[in-house]
Amino acid sequence: RGSLRQVQLALEGLIILSADLEAISDALFDQSVPEQWSRRAYPSLKPLRAWFEDLVARTAFFQEWVQHGSPAIFWISGFFFPQGFLTATLQNYARRRGLPIDSLAFDNLYLPDDAGHPRPTSPPATGAYIRGLFLEGARWDGPAGCLADPRPKELFAPLPVIHMQPQQDRVLPTVGMYRCPVYKILSRRGVLSTTGHSTNFVLARRA
Repeated sequence: RGSLRQVQLALEGLIILSADLEAISDALFDQSVPEQWSRRAYPSLKPLRAWFEDLVARTAFFQEWVQHGSPAIFWISGFFFPQGFLTATLQNYARRRGLPIDSLAFDNLYLPDDAGHPRPTSPPATGAYIRGLFLEGARWDGPAGCLADPRPKELFAPLPVIHMQPQQDRVLPTVGMYRCPVYKILSRRGVLSTTGHSTNFVLARRA
């Protein structure tokens, strides 16, 4: 808000139009997110309008969480650092069961997504429900319980609500499973942050 006010004053000739203010003004004219904003925000490839709408939605999600407690279903795409949320979910399970967290891994249970199966209105006994993931170049076939070819002209297909269920010493199946990488943005690249996590890659989801 402060930078927008500064740009407005500069355009009115009340203050000097610095290089930073000019860069913000040019970005707004081009409907892109100013670099001064994006370097302090979450990773995103969206144009300015979609980025702003996404920012408002994220703010509303966390405001609802603060005012009314933990939601039944967490919007995983709304987190700045989703790896932290997933680790915290494992930590909570490990503390309750007295288990070493290194022995735990997530099992992904895909909830039915049709008129006969409404979304959960309360959190699960263990783990967490998440929403907000999409598949590129494929879709989830709910009745068959597996991945399928995308529909014609469908580039991205939403996934149903997923129950991230912690399990101890989970043995991965050797056939009939695809380790689908989950990224924050479509660029599929990132760098290691100071926490040791990628700035883009989140986890490999099993489908």
